[in-house]
Amino acid sequence: MAEAYTEFRYDIGNLVQRDCSTEFESWKKVPEELKKSMLGELSVHWDVMKPMRSNGFMWISFSSFRQWKFDVLRAMED
Repeated sequence: MAEAYTEFRYDIGNLVQRDCSTEFESWKKVPEELKKSMLGELSVHWDVMKPMRSNGFMWISFSSFRQWKFDVLRAMED
């Protein structure tokens, strides 16, 4: 189970890095259609349409976005 969670989190992180722009100030500013698109892409490999997993997607995406944005901004300062 822990391995599946790790893979799920990794897949979400990759989508966030690939599809989100640093111009989005926060996860709330990411357009809903982009979030739905990423969720749809995940649904090919994961059963994300179950309410619990959909909520998990939103939480993990939010935290992945925050970490990614922090890393990008920090790298720009160097």
